[in-house]
Amino acid sequence: MVSSRPLRIVLIGAESTGKTTLCEQLAAHYDTEWVPEYGREHWERKISDQHLKGGEIPSWTDDEFIHIAEEQQRRENEAAARVSRLLICDTNAFATGTWFERYAGHRHRLVDAIGARDTVDLYLIPTPDVPFVQDGVRDGEQIRDWMHGRFLELVQATGTPYILLAGAWEQRIQQATFAIDLLLSGVTPMQSAEFRIRRATARDAGMLAQIGAATFLETYPEIIPGPDMVEHCAAQHSISVYERYLANPACTVWLAEYMTSGAPVGYAVNCPPDLPVAKEDGDVELKRIYVFSRFHGAGLGRILMLAALHDARLRKASRLLLGAYGENRRAIRFYQKHGFEQIGTRKFLVGEQFFDDVVLAARL
Repeated sequence: MVSSRPLRIVLIGAESTGKTTLCEQLAAHYDTEWVPEYGREHWERKISDQHLKGGEIPSWTDDEFIHIAEEQQRRENEAAARVSRLLICDTNAFATGTWFERYAGHRHRLVDAIGARDTVDLYLIPTPDVPFVQDGVRDGEQIRDWMHGRFLELVQATGTPYILLAGAWEQRIQQATFAIDLLLSGVTPMQSAEFRIRRATARDAGMLAQIGAATFLETYPEIIPGPDMVEHCAAQHSISVYERYLANPACTVWLAEYMTSGAPVGYAVNCPPDLPVAKEDGDVELKRIYVFSRFHGAGLGRILMLAALHDARLRKASRLLLGAYGENRRAIRFYQKHGFEQIGTRKFLVGEQFFDDVVLAARL
């Protein structure tokens, strides 16, 4: 991506959802700077000063929120001038307006005007489905759901790209880096109200096996005898097959899940190539990319494909290869839309019957 300024990734959301820790880890991962939340620094100093005077914990004033928004934005812009590619921000002036609303019960015109000047390329919004940790200065445990919903509502109204970070901690890191990697490669990630896509872990082998078998069974019932299909799925879509993919550092596996239930609905696997064509140094094979047919057209396949292409580029591959059944016209059109062209053929054995596959390659 060619840009005259660094991309700005901003984490916003309710209290105690891991924003600061995520900022630290993301900045380390991408070897860049991150901008801490100035409002927290201001509040801690204010409490400390008040304690020294022996008074009660003070309330917020309008002027404080204006100052916090201005100082947050100033520090962010100052950091942006020092980095070249990416800047990670723990909240921004836009979010300060919602914190004012949380305490005052209404919006503040001047605070919102400051926030409107923010530059944001992607919001990362951690969901509040993690334990609340009281660190001595937090007071929003009872309204975390409201804060999360309000941030989501306001971000959606701006049209700025955003991604929800949900699930266990390692999953949130994976979701964040996946979204940022897409952005760095020139693809704008957008949150789906229905689905999330994340890197698969060893615990996901069973779900991957079930998706693989189910999609194979629903795709080819007219052309492959039932016993052959069952035997093929038992051999090629067993849990142990996916455990080997997940244990192999040369393979990358993504899992698509239904947002509300976490049910698996699709996946993709990148591996070293095993196709009957002349290889080029660094070739990567998209071994499998499956999405349940009822979700075709929902954008899942496109995001999984973009993830696979981006992964191949990160590996410095010259091509991404794949094999596909030659009569699966719909799938082949989908691959062609993403730059794949036929470079060969192969025979694919299911049971005792050979099927004619095409081998496709996308130049990276």
